Amino acid sequence: MALFLRQPTFCAHCKDFIWGLGKQGYQCQICTVVVHKRCHEQVLWKCPGSRINAIDELQTEAAKQGLGRFNINMPHRFTVHSYKRPTFCDHCGSMLYGLINQGLQCSVCKLNVHKRCQRNVANNCGINAKQMALELAQLGLTGDKMSIRFKKKH
Repeated sequence: MALFLRQPTFCAHCKDFIWGLGKQGYQCQICTVVVHKRCHEQVLWKCPGSRINAIDELQTEAAKQGLGRFNINMPHRFTVHSYKRPTFCDHCGSMLYGLINQGLQCSVCKLNVHKRCQRNVANNCGINAKQMALELAQLGLTGDKMSIRFKKKH
């Protein structure tokens, strides 16, 4: 959903600030991730909140057909962390507030998130999504063109 941002917010895909007047970003209504309008087609990860039976069935069918090559499932290893300087959540893009134990940090890839955002973060630890999207773009692929579609069997 297009989003008007009232405060400085980071894009979860490219890690840059979302600037400008009007609706400059998109926010997933399920997992609350925030990205630039220009980045939303490059997002490669699946919404963690959309894990329902229909998605599981598609993934099973994709595995049978040799599809789903970029199905990344590398969970983060979050620990409570205290930040010495202002830090933004790498998921929702908002500031991590407080004096101590403001959020969680992945011990592997150093991703910073709110405690409330932890359950919504995609399992993409160690993956540089921006770099991967750039490489795939050179092959003519974008996140929106990589969805798996199946024809109904008659």
